[in-house]
Amino acid sequence: MSRTEQVLTPMFVDDAGTGIVIAGLRRYNLFTAAFFLGRHARLIAELAHVSGAGTGHDVLDIGCGPGKLVRALGALVGREGTAVGVDPASSAVDYNRRRDHFPNHRYEQATAQALTVPDTSFDVVTCTFVMHHIPEQHRSTAIEEMWRVLRPGGRLLLADADPSDRMRSALTRIRRLTRRGEEPVDPFADVDIRRYAETVRAVGFDEPEFVRSKYSTGILLAVKPADSAV
Repeated sequence: MSRTEQVLTPMFVDDAGTGIVIAGLRRYNLFTAAFFLGRHARLIAELAHVSGAGTGHDVLDIGCGPGKLVRALGALVGREGTAVGVDPASSAVDYNRRRDHFPNHRYEQATAQALTVPDTSFDVVTCTFVMHHIPEQHRSTAIEEMWRVLRPGGRLLLADADPSDRMRSALTRIRRLTRRGEEPVDPFADVDIRRYAETVRAVGFDEPEFVRSKYSTGILLAVKPADSAV
């Protein structure tokens, strides 16, 4: 488990071979409300907008958790489009199937590195606060899967925590006090979404763009070239 998981996410469990999965959606919702200072709904709206999803699009959210981004994307694509959420945790899939009754929304159990959806079936793929949960040896495969399921011209959005310098400093001080004798480290260093830019390029996407949200989040955007064979 990474330093970030140890410090920030007691509501996750490590499932060997799959990665970190949500152990309790209620605790996860409380955590996101606290971490984003009550502005999580605004962040979700921003991510949906920045993704480029629009009327009639088919969109996929990987690691959908409680499904908030799926529903925000679904509102943008409307009845003419579809919004699909996948998550490795059966509890998340069951939770969303019980609560989301839009006919063009659906939820499936799958990991990012082994998606069960067909090739070139989506216009937009999002994967937020998930990449650092995936076992490191499977992260490149996960991005290859995102490429596989996107249509030519489709858009990819990856996002993860990118807190302010003040928050980083505060957490580093806390670690220094609680872990005396250890070198102070940035507990968010392993979630910097820019670390995947090279892999995104190598898979075949156009040059990715990094956007820093005011809601303590880093966003990496990339487009699959329109002339891609797959």
